[in-house]
Amino acid sequence: MMKRCIVFDLDGTLIDSRLDLAAAVNFMRQSFQLTPLPADRVVRFVGNGISTLVRRAVADSSVEFPEALRRMRKFYADHLVDSTALYPGVSAGLAELAKAGCFLAVFTNKPEPAARRILELLQIAPHFQAVIGGDGAFPLKPEPDALHHLRQLAGTAPEETLMVGDHYTDLEAARRAGIPAVYAAYGFGDPQQEPYVFKAESFAGLVDWLKPERPMEAKIENREPGSEAARN
Repeated sequence: MMKRCIVFDLDGTLIDSRLDLAAAVNFMRQSFQLTPLPADRVVRFVGNGISTLVRRAVADSSVEFPEALRRMRKFYADHLVDSTALYPGVSAGLAELAKAGCFLAVFTNKPEPAARRILELLQIAPHFQAVIGGDGAFPLKPEPDALHHLRQLAGTAPEETLMVGDHYTDLEAARRAGIPAVYAAYGFGDPQQEPYVFKAESFAGLVDWLKPERPMEAKIENREPGSEAARN
């Protein structure tokens, strides 16, 4: 069986964290006597790391950013999974991929301690051989450095490696790393114009497309309409 490395984004790909992120942002805002923001607006701020999220969330005010970030971090750390849940099919799908011998990893712009704790609380941490967060040794997505590192850990070639995510930062990181990407269309991110080789409407659909007996090279040739090959 071909050795394969699959790297997953977290928010909007493995977990639906919208309500908890919105709650943390609005707790922080209300602590400064600012009016709360609609959840869908907060969701549009997600994807580029917690610092950018907080900057966007207080852009309409004169509050001090470091204190806003501190309050947001503290509240969120205590409320990671109040409403956050796995997307349907994630637990069983990860177990199937791990059993098939895939090297599974998480690369998220969320702070790594929070990411690891969420994986533990939602009982999927044992499936992952590596977790890289947004406050460690590697730059945030869309920088590709962490993907190069994970591929080296897995011992896989670019065509044997895959990035799965719902946001343009995930897809761009994959493009810049020279590996194929899957767009998790069931999530809440924005792919913009980034290429991808498959549009997953559900996690179960992704796992079916990733069946171990199907060579990755064959998948890459069958590009989706949103892929770069289809645009050229």
